[in-house]
Amino acid sequence: MWREIVEYFHESPQRLKVAQAIVRHGFNIEKPGVIRCGPIRVPLKAIGDALGIDRRTVRATTEDICQNDQLCEFFKRLQPAGPSLEKVREVLGYGVLTIFVESPENAGILSEVTSTIAGYGISIRQVLAEDIDIYEEPCLKVITHEPLPGRVIETLTAIKGVSRVIIEK
Repeated sequence: MWREIVEYFHESPQRLKVAQAIVRHGFNIEKPGVIRCGPIRVPLKAIGDALGIDRRTVRATTEDICQNDQLCEFFKRLQPAGPSLEKVREVLGYGVLTIFVESPENAGILSEVTSTIAGYGISIRQVLAEDIDIYEEPCLKVITHEPLPGRVIETLTAIKGVSRVIIEK
């Protein structure tokens, strides 16, 4: 779907930026000029201010999307995925593991990462995987119940397809 969105807005980088923000945040477009985050209406001006774009461009983006049946259906059905625990990890005493991969299409990376963490007897609280079509440098973030030991880096970087591992304690 992301390719269709990029192609649809190829002549308007600002409108593409708006569409990308809507997808990244899991907002949905109820109708032209109405953007929601779940049941909460998000002001067009707030989105425009956050992106450095005029609110009229945000509105025009919603209008464009609603004129295309396929895009309209996609954007109407988007929902937020829930809260990320990454920024509150210190408050909760959790650890965060960030994994970058050479080719996100490689199958089995998530399985090997979670098995490796389980091997250390540490439970996983949350996994966040960024989509390769939306993020410039997508990564896999694993929030663990407690910080991981540094020695796990060697094990994780040995996984086929993993290019870089960052542990935040």
